[in-house]
Amino acid sequence: MKLRLINIIRVLVAVLAVTSTSCITNKDNTYFQDSDKLPKYEKAEYEYYKIIPNDQLVIRLLTLNEEAAAIFNFESGGSSSSTEFTYRVYDDGTIDIPFVNSIPVAGLTIREASKVIEEKLKDFVPDAMVKVALANDMFYIVGEGGKGAFNLYKEKLNIFQALALAGGPATNADKKRVRLVRPNVAGGRPIVKEFDLRTVSIIDSEYYYVYPNDVIYLSSIKGNFWKIEDYNSALGTITTSIGFLVSVFNLGVTMGIY
Repeated sequence: MKLRLINIIRVLVAVLAVTSTSCITNKDNTYFQDSDKLPKYEKAEYEYYKIIPNDQLVIRLLTLNEEAAAIFNFESGGSSSSTEFTYRVYDDGTIDIPFVNSIPVAGLTIREASKVIEEKLKDFVPDAMVKVALANDMFYIVGEGGKGAFNLYKEKLNIFQALALAGGPATNADKKRVRLVRPNVAGGRPIVKEFDLRTVSIIDSEYYYVYPNDVIYLSSIKGNFWKIEDYNSALGTITTSIGFLVSVFNLGVTMGIY
């Protein structure tokens, strides 16, 4: 009887040990931690998005010259004329607009592309003003960070704002190893970056801002099947385990086993 009781106690201790080591703690989930145990990322100057092949550009021409606007098939209205058209960036990094072909824009920022196109059009429309925007200004979130495609509604959208649009990471999301897949401006395979979302040094680092076409991926914490997401769950598991073992022991006493 004594030996069997000892075995029951051993099982109970094992359950308690597994439960205590399998909880998802505040360190797993808390942002902006300033700890020597976390990575330290260097500050990085913000780089404006650079156009890549297959981007879709929205081009808007503004001019007071209605005749010139008509040549470019822009409808006139009031004292000025303006209409928007979308153009795909070809694999060679150029776009074609009416009467002007092969304008190189890949590798340029949106502002730089506006100036280049404007200069080309001024040969035909001296007062031309060109505004360019990115039509495919989307980023994507998959895994435990949420799921979906989202509009990049402002230029400097940070990683926390991006995840908030998807409802925020799940409790069991592995914030230590967030992966970011970003198209390669120079062509070739996309660039994969991995970073720890919990460290305060992520602010203004190269991982802080989200760009068009980015894919953000959060996996589950390793061994998540056995993880308990909070201490209330852990307490419930412990209570249930103790209750079960006590019931087994009482049943054994009743039956004369112990």
